[in-house]
Amino acid sequence: ISKFEPVTILKGTQKFGGTNNFTRTLLGLQFSISLISIVSAIGFIQNARYQRAYDLGFDARGSLIAWVDNQSEFDTYRNALQSNPAITSLAGARSGIFSNRSNDPVKHESKQIEVDIIEVGDNYLPTMNLKLVEGRDFIKDSETDRKESVIITQKLANAFSWDKPIGKEIIWKDTVKLYVTGVIRDVYTAGLWREMEPMMIRYILPAQYTQLVVSTSVAQVTAVNTFMDQEWNKVFPNRLYNGRMLNENMAAVDEVNINIVYMFGFMGVITLLLSATGLFTLVSLNIIRRMKEIGVRKVLGASVSNITRIVNTEFVIILVLASGLGAWGGYVQSDLIMGSIWRYYQSPDAVTFIISVSLLFVVSFLAIGYKVFKAATMNPVESLKQE
Repeated sequence: ISKFEPVTILKGTQKFGGTNNFTRTLLGLQFSISLISIVSAIGFIQNARYQRAYDLGFDARGSLIAWVDNQSEFDTYRNALQSNPAITSLAGARSGIFSNRSNDPVKHESKQIEVDIIEVGDNYLPTMNLKLVEGRDFIKDSETDRKESVIITQKLANAFSWDKPIGKEIIWKDTVKLYVTGVIRDVYTAGLWREMEPMMIRYILPAQYTQLVVSTSVAQVTAVNTFMDQEWNKVFPNRLYNGRMLNENMAAVDEVNINIVYMFGFMGVITLLLSATGLFTLVSLNIIRRMKEIGVRKVLGASVSNITRIVNTEFVIILVLASGLGAWGGYVQSDLIMGSIWRYYQSPDAVTFIISVSLLFVVSFLAIGYKVFKAATMNPVESLKQE
């Protein structure tokens, strides 16, 4: 600007430039950064939907747990809860999924594997909706099952390369011999946060119960939790209610997704608006610079579509290049963030990119559409007279 000649400016003969490589690069980077944020926001929205519907191998959204000190408290509290028709099933345990499970090595022949171990009582499998794929459930009050039987997940059977796992021997703590009586579907005992571990289920008698597990419908889980709190205060008036819903673990997953969506969504909106403003400015300068050319082309019979193509071509190229760079950057960024938080997630896919790029082009068109159309339809006599 300091090099402009005042005389040429006052005469109206100074030609103000349109775009150059530097401004094109800046505009492209702006749109790339916008698209990275948009891809990330939409990717996390899709991931939230994917994780919300993820099958963890058990009923994670309709189950509740409360802790008791002994069998007497278990029986008392269970009897108080049985009057609620919304409760579909009750069971006891000492350790369970999402609650106090242990981890130990087990052996078969020379192979040793680390497994999650839970200890449960009667009716635990149907209460938690754990699906048997082979074998049987524990037999009620069976001393043999308590001492020798285990139910394992498919992952543990596969880890030992068993085609027929029923009856196979497992050594626990070097001396305890256990025999597989059932196989259930794989269970994500750590939710979606960490790698799914093989799991082994042992049977305990009611005298060992320290947890009461409740099953209900997803729609009723909050109401049942309130009911359990009320009954707890009646049965144990001097103790705080310690129950919780297992869906709190999945709610934490939702919360992480939503917070990240808000962050990238805000960044995407701001950067996209700034980019659209920059695009509008550069298009306006480009039209001013090429006013005479547009007028001549109109006189020679150029159509509105031809004029629009001439004005927009370089900016469309910038948007296409920015889309490629932004889509790649958005994928890498989203995948790195998701991978650092969860073990199981959905990376951005083709739908993510299509939605993001479409949004980018729509906003860009809205920013410059009227300006370009006005230039393409203006009277060439007016533009040439000014020139």
